[in-house]
Amino acid sequence: MGIALGVAALSSALVVNTSASSTSAGFQLGEDGYIQALPDGHFNAVDGRPEDVPGGKWLMDEVAFAALKANTPHQAGDLVIDYEHQTLNKEQNGQPAPASGWFHIDDVQYRPGQGLFVKPRFTDNAIAHLSAKEYRYFSLVFGYDKATGRPQFIHSAALTNRPGVDGLQPLAALAALATLNANALPHPPKSEGLHVNPLLMKLLAALGIEIADGSEPTEAQLNDALKRIDDLVKAAGSVDGLKQEVAALSAKSPTIDLTKYVPIATVNALREQLVALTAENGVLTVEQTVKEAIDAGKAFECERQYLIDLGKQSMAALTANLGERVAIAALTAKQTTTVPDPSKDKDTKLAALTADQIKLADSWGMSHADFAKALAAEQEQK
Repeated sequence: MGIALGVAALSSALVVNTSASSTSAGFQLGEDGYIQALPDGHFNAVDGRPEDVPGGKWLMDEVAFAALKANTPHQAGDLVIDYEHQTLNKEQNGQPAPASGWFHIDDVQYRPGQGLFVKPRFTDNAIAHLSAKEYRYFSLVFGYDKATGRPQFIHSAALTNRPGVDGLQPLAALAALATLNANALPHPPKSEGLHVNPLLMKLLAALGIEIADGSEPTEAQLNDALKRIDDLVKAAGSVDGLKQEVAALSAKSPTIDLTKYVPIATVNALREQLVALTAENGVLTVEQTVKEAIDAGKAFECERQYLIDLGKQSMAALTANLGERVAIAALTAKQTTTVPDPSKDKDTKLAALTADQIKLADSWGMSHADFAKALAAEQEQK
């Protein structure tokens, strides 16, 4: 409703908390069976409440009555009349809250100039108490708008002996009620409490809501049970929805065609083999490059291992080294002319250098003898 609400209950036995106040009214059973519950216009309790409404007064009028009719939670069932507002107090004191009577929201009337009237249906025990003049006032529990003081809904009512509002109609001698035809006023079952269905108790226990033996479930516990059931329904719906989605995805995902797709394990194994082959191929490529350079006369046999090691470190460096060299034709043919090696005691057959070979030896910074030895060694290995 978008308004700040307070709660008012009229009972001398009521322990009022900070969010509630109380008031009560004496009543007279009229010929039509109605009793006065609230006065008309502005009114307040004898102890000064309401303290949370500007002006310190409640207001009963046509607008308030329309709100009461529309906002009272129990539209189908009956509203309880208890003793001394025990319905409100039982959570604190743990005592039972027997009903003294019942009334329906349709049995509530607003009479301009007089106030709010209720038509109760009292239990046999309540009639006995009233006949013995043990209770004198009727107390209504209602919620109200803190801004205007207008009652907004009815919670319950009670028989009490301390009025919260002065000037209301007092309880008349109700001895005549004992002589009324039992069928004239309908009564709830003679049991003062509710017979709770054992199946309902089992259901509440299954939902984790424990009710003490001989006790009745409170409105809060019943609301909690409804919420838990609602949560279970939502959860079940979510599971069913997930199952449907899985089924739909399965229908859209046919069996994999192995002629078009390869399992990931196979792909990983192939990748490992490719890495190994690539490394092996790199070594073969280096060795082949060095061999081709030697065969082409661009390198000596004695340089083979050096050039292979260079290529393993950097193929680019090997390629650059060999690319700067000029092929030596003499390295690819046998030489028949020999020259003596003055540095050796024994004769060593050395190939005679041609003019081009002498130029190459000079350009490489090699002595003619060393160059000739390299040529000779190359020829011997072929």
